[in-house]
Amino acid sequence: MCLGQSAGAHPHVFVDAKAGFLFTGQGKLRALRISWTYDAFTTLFLIDALDLDRDGDGQLNDEDRAAIVAGETDWPPDYNGDVYLEVAGQPRVLTRPENAVAGMEGDQITIVFDLPLAEPETLDGNPAVLRLYDPVYYYAYQILPDDTLLQDLPRACEAAVIPFEPDSASAALQAKLAALSREETPEQEDVGRLFSDQVRLTCE
Repeated sequence: MCLGQSAGAHPHVFVDAKAGFLFTGQGKLRALRISWTYDAFTTLFLIDALDLDRDGDGQLNDEDRAAIVAGETDWPPDYNGDVYLEVAGQPRVLTRPENAVAGMEGDQITIVFDLPLAEPETLDGNPAVLRLYDPVYYYAYQILPDDTLLQDLPRACEAAVIPFEPDSASAALQAKLAALSREETPEQEDVGRLFSDQVRLTCE
């Protein structure tokens, strides 16, 4: 993301996310479809940082949308977009974003893109689990149920969003993280995974 992966946690950027799955004609999982909608404050930051909406009409033109796409999908080699896919409990390699489209959803910036698997996957009953999270919890992703992204699955497949369910321990940890400044990082490694929603895909 064009905000960069700054050191910090707790979180400071909030993203409403949606996710779907794309298949080959032979029924293999070939890509993820990801949608990010940024919170209002982050949207204002992006408009300023990318010098968008120069005419001040509150609308994005083609140049603005292209700038968002470039900033949000031209990832460094060591950045995976905070997107994690496992099949049968094993991580799968994802490539670079494709077919990205940016726009506004109300007063919030949204971007949608496809994220191909390095190799299409035949699931054959093995569950695929998608998570979106920032390891240091600077970004907080909430995956929203969206039938438009979870339709057009092969007939033998089903997908469902499984929200993170807090308990007393996770609530206490979140309170501790919330006290950190932007410059501080959490002591616990990969802490963002603990608070992540999931999208679970099964194909018989």
